[in-house]
Amino acid sequence: MRSPHPERQAPFGLKLDVFRFDGTFLSLVVDLPREAIEGMRRSHILRIDAHLEMERPLEILARLNIKHGPNTEQLVAELSPQDETGRAVVEFDLAYTKLNEKRIESAWIDLIFEGPDMNEITMHDLTLSRHPRSEI
Repeated sequence: MRSPHPERQAPFGLKLDVFRFDGTFLSLVVDLPREAIEGMRRSHILRIDAHLEMERPLEILARLNIKHGPNTEQLVAELSPQDETGRAVVEFDLAYTKLNEKRIESAWIDLIFEGPDMNEITMHDLTLSRHPRSEI
């Protein structure tokens, strides 16, 4: 969908109208581009900033998956908006993983919507950024 305010957010968003839904969750997968994983280290923090709008409250989980060799590291955090603005932020600290930095092949994010039936979910913006972890 085209954004009504492209100067304040992404020019396009994603709207999900979920009616009758027999499952327990709906998962949306976002593959990270090669540039996002080049140079990724355990000393990095990955941050997701989202601007979401829903007809009724809904639990949303963000799961970061990083494939390195035969293993896949998974970090999960709640991404549900905390106030009426619809803004949600989550950070993944890679220092707490057993990530083999030299063998990173791919990475993706699963956005997991718990019990999405009879709800309209609009994702106005989704931004992933990577920051170095502070050395103390």
